[in-house]
Amino acid sequence: MKTPHTDFSPAESAALKKVVAAIAGLDPHQVLKIFEHVQDELQGDDVPMFARGIAGPLGKLECPLKTKVDEQTNTLFLQHCNMRRSDASSVLRDAVYAMTYGKTYQQMVMEMVTHDAKRTETMLKLIGPFGVPESNGGTR
Repeated sequence: MKTPHTDFSPAESAALKKVVAAIAGLDPHQVLKIFEHVQDELQGDDVPMFARGIAGPLGKLECPLKTKVDEQTNTLFLQHCNMRRSDASSVLRDAVYAMTYGKTYQQMVMEMVTHDAKRTETMLKLIGPFGVPESNGGTR
């Protein structure tokens, strides 16, 4: 199976050869387990959806939640995350918010953005456009 990234630099090619040699005797399940672990190590832990320090709909995302599951559940969960094209932290965050508030974190963010847009639109209707007066090049 060819990947879309087959144009490797010399350093990448050398690293790829070492990785392929290292996993040569392993079955596909073991290889998947290793690559998922490496991916988790490279992604870091609990990076918020936007960036560190950015507030969500209910405030700053700063409280970590952690748990342990069996290997099969972990593998299936990571496959589910991959199918959603999302990382494990975002999927767990959505699950916690859905259980707690009845809607996912992403839904709450969209509601907040929509609410802010409607509020701005309403203010424009009430007070008219606002901002700095346009400059006419220094002439009066």
